[in-house]
Amino acid sequence: EAKNRLQADARAIKRGQFDVAPMGYLICGPVGTGKSFIAECYAGSVGIPCVVLKNFRSKYVGETEGNLEHALGVLRGLGPVVVVIDEADAALGNRQSDGDSGTSARVFSMIARQMGDTRYRGKIVWMLLTSRPDLLPIDLKRQGRAEVHIPLFYPHDQAEMDDMFAAMARKCHVKLADGLPGPVNLELGLSGADIESVVLAARRRGLERAAEVGQAASDTISAEDLRTALDDFMPSAQGLEKEMQETAAVLECTEKRFLPGHWREEMGRPGGRSRLQERLAAIRAVIGS
Repeated sequence: EAKNRLQADARAIKRGQFDVAPMGYLICGPVGTGKSFIAECYAGSVGIPCVVLKNFRSKYVGETEGNLEHALGVLRGLGPVVVVIDEADAALGNRQSDGDSGTSARVFSMIARQMGDTRYRGKIVWMLLTSRPDLLPIDLKRQGRAEVHIPLFYPHDQAEMDDMFAAMARKCHVKLADGLPGPVNLELGLSGADIESVVLAARRRGLERAAEVGQAASDTISAEDLRTALDDFMPSAQGLEKEMQETAAVLECTEKRFLPGHWREEMGRPGGRSRLQERLAAIRAVIGS
């Protein structure tokens, strides 16, 4: 559903219907869910430049604001353009001065003002990427700025797992033997990055076996190699942090259709949102974040 929404918005921009395009998106979810990838795909589907806003700060007082104003001026002249800000919760800061003579507060104000300038609706499309949307100031994620909040999740059924393995195989320029990956334990909570690592491990195993017997290497991963790589893989132990990131993404979602079925059910129950907010607060208290 998230992909369908992005594609529909992209078509509207291509038709010049800027008035119905969102000012921006908040793409959130646990690490390894492909937030950067989906932002790049969106820009590609529209056929407009994709700019990644990187470090523009300077150690000299006043120069940071000058650098940012120059960058914003370029974006205004370049539009339509997609502006991607990765790790937005850390990159954009907040209205607090942080002991830097007010530079952080002024930078935050400049970006917030530009994001909310409706003259550039559909011409400067902001995409804020973060695994901690709960840390992002509400000024930036309100309606009129980053309007559409899209949560991304790890594969939650076998069909999505099959699609993710196929996508990672294409990315790694290999093929999967027929019928692969087969049943995968969904409780492992494999991310896209985890699956890519498994595919590469299976590929290395196949290359090593071919080299040992003096055969030409095949670009097709066998069932044996993939199963061995899966059995050997140990997912990250940071389960509580992943749960926190996923819960925060669910709470930020602006459209129910973006949520997997079990999360839609939870949010639809009486007090569902309150329970998730309490769970998020409890996890944050445990891990000190």
